[in-house]
Amino acid sequence: MRWGNLLGIGGDGTPGNTWATGFSLTDDGQATLGAAASRWDGNSWVQTPVPVQAAGNVRTYGSRLDSRVAEVAPDDVWASGDIETDAPGSGMQPLIEHWDGTVWHQTPADVLPAGSQFYGLCALSAKDVWAGGLISDAPGLAHWDGRTWTAVTPAAFSGLPAFSYVTSLSAAGPSDVWAVGAGNLSAHYDGRTWTEVPLPAVGDDEIWLEGVRTDPVLGTWAVGYRVGADGVRHTLALHAVGGAWHQVSLPAAAHAQLEDVAFTSAGPVAFGYVDSAATVAAYGVTLPLTSSGRGREVAAPATASGINGALAGPAGKSVLVVGTGPFGESIFPPFAARTTSRF
Repeated sequence: MRWGNLLGIGGDGTPGNTWATGFSLTDDGQATLGAAASRWDGNSWVQTPVPVQAAGNVRTYGSRLDSRVAEVAPDDVWASGDIETDAPGSGMQPLIEHWDGTVWHQTPADVLPAGSQFYGLCALSAKDVWAGGLISDAPGLAHWDGRTWTAVTPAAFSGLPAFSYVTSLSAAGPSDVWAVGAGNLSAHYDGRTWTEVPLPAVGDDEIWLEGVRTDPVLGTWAVGYRVGADGVRHTLALHAVGGAWHQVSLPAAAHAQLEDVAFTSAGPVAFGYVDSAATVAAYGVTLPLTSSGRGREVAAPATASGINGALAGPAGKSVLVVGTGPFGESIFPPFAARTTSRF
């Protein structure tokens, strides 16, 4: 893929079972967006065709896979995003793809309301998959029961700013699912009900959480940024302890945000980017495991202008990252890298 952007990475970190998702751009990098998925074979990324068909008699302007994949098994992998059309309203339609071990299949999503699009996804079993983003242009979820998708609009999402949406989902089990997002969105599912989970106080700033991941040993972590009236973003990382979020101490980093967490053998490491008038660069920081600890900045790939997704390899001894490369010939140069360095 010469032009495009990699927005997420998921799977188990092993060759053949690790996927990068996002979009490709046709022609000169300025034209149509097309949903894209590439699989890591241990040496390189191999792009796989992603079928996209909008519902109804509408014109399609482009499509994206915004979420990282969620893997139940090597032949049961999910990815989600959106299709942009000329339909009335926002024109957005949900895009949900399923990998059967050989090819991607677009799963029927026309049962979901118009104005639905997805940015986050987690899968617990073949009959228990959650997607999150917007439902009818408002924060919402969709659930797959093995046969069909059903829209879910929890009361926990009420009262959020108009621009809120679910950015990411993660789960430790059917009764332990987390959803985070833009505009102070944070909720937990106990197997029966979605409940709002208060975020730590950050003065008058607003919290935008970009990613949440769960590890069986290290627990659940959410990362993103806080932003005030001046519009300056500052990195933010939260650790779920006893069902509540606790903010961890990080180095000061203005004009920076975190996008994803990789669980390495040395502990959790978050990645994102710095975007200021002076600097556009990838950014990384360790996340402290204790309340008295403090994160420290780590080296990020110098040839990346931003990291959107990160995933640890087997036993946490390596990390794969995806995102955007150096700006130049294209405004969207895709980027992927792997490191075996200890953090």
